[in-house]
Amino acid sequence: EFIVDVREKHEYEQGHLKNSVNIPLSEIRERMSEIPKDKPVYLHCRSSQRSYNAVMALQNSGYDNVINISGSYLGICCYEYYQDQVTGRAKIVTEYNFN
Repeated sequence: EFIVDVREKHEYEQGHLKNSVNIPLSEIRERMSEIPKDKPVYLHCRSSQRSYNAVMALQNSGYDNVINISGSYLGICCYEYYQDQVTGRAKIVTEYNFN
C-alpha cells in the first residue's frame, strides 16, 4: 500500500501519518510518476474533498486501485487519538490535528 497526503506542504508539516508521502493536489499531475500503479494507493487531505479530486485525476490517468480515505486527516486524528489513549500504543501520526 502507498499513502498520499494531498494537503499543501505547510498543512502536512503541522501533522501527518508517519508513513505517508506528501504530494499536494496542486502538484499531483506533475508528480504522478512518484505514485505506484502496482499497489493500492490511499489518498487523504483534511476533509476528503481534495483527495476526492486527486482520486479522479489519478483514475483519469489510468490508475485503477486508488481509494479516498473517508473522513481524511480530521477523522484519522479523532480515531487514532482514541486508539492511542485506550491502548497506549505509539502514535502513527506526527501530531494530532482536530481543527
